[in-house]
Amino acid sequence: MTKLKGKNVFTKQEADALRALIKLRVNAGRSEQKRIRDKMREIGFYGRDDWGIFNCQLQDFERLIFEGYITIK
Repeated sequence: MTKLKGKNVFTKQEADALRALIKLRVNAGRSEQKRIRDKMREIGFYGRDDWGIFNCQLQDFERLIFEGYITIK
């Protein structure tokens, strides 16, 4: 596996924050989406760079957890 730009192990609090940010981003305008993505990256989640996900939806994040690509500790 190639080196991740972000990380693949998150605390429960980080995962909950990412879920909330993903929900916000889906309905946000373009400029607000960038600010939300920046917050997601601060937590260590890079949807496109690490997972090839464009327009990340909540089900995409949950799938990464379910399939074992992301671990919640």
